[in-house]
Amino acid sequence: MAACAGIADYIDALYGHHYPHAAEPVHRGEAVHDLMRAHEMAVLAPLMDYLVSKNSVRVLGPTDPTAKAPTVALACVRPGAELAADLAQRGIVAGGGDFYAGRCLAAQGVDPDHGVLRLSFVHYTSAAEVDKLIGALDDVI
Repeated sequence: MAACAGIADYIDALYGHHYPHAAEPVHRGEAVHDLMRAHEMAVLAPLMDYLVSKNSVRVLGPTDPTAKAPTVALACVRPGAELAADLAQRGIVAGGGDFYAGRCLAAQGVDPDHGVLRLSFVHYTSAAEVDKLIGALDDVI
């Protein structure tokens, strides 16, 4: 509960940085949400284009950046945890495993023990970071 005030302050700060006019709190929140979402979709687009071009990668869920959350789960030949460890050696933070979704993965034909590689994006992920990720993925997958 204590963090809620900080979240509201953060949204107000982002709004003030990007918009010159005053607005009611609900409108500031909507504007910041739309700003964050537009950025997430923009940085996801080149990654999704790259991933769908790879025969060795299966994207779980939608590949259209406008139809997905900014979290990407990949089923690959190599186990997700191995891939995450290799990416960490290249300065990329990613997760690998079943993420407590064993039944969901199994239902999609993924062995939960093999796991997936999970890539998460936020509104401050840069295009340069996505380019670095794509280069690192080329090395490890």
